[in-house]
Amino acid sequence: MENTTKSNLTLTNRNELSLTGIKKVKSTEPAMIVANLDNGSIIINGSNLSVQSLDLKQGTLEVTGEVNSIKYTNQVSKSFSVKNMFK
Repeated sequence: MENTTKSNLTLTNRNELSLTGIKKVKSTEPAMIVANLDNGSIIINGSNLSVQSLDLKQGTLEVTGEVNSIKYTNQVSKSFSVKNMFK
């Protein structure tokens, strides 16, 4: 079994989100936040999303704004590049 960090998610009233197990934040926009976990990525969609605190040593992320959806993926999110568009 792989040695992975546990990840926890707490969503309060759809506008306060706390996450643990964060390895890297790939993208932050008012409509979407993408972060990497040990075993994949998490994509948070909504409106007026804002990172309130990020501590990569502790692996914590706190977000405010209206959360519309949260999606886990098995793939670690990579940086976007124009080169990837033309494959």
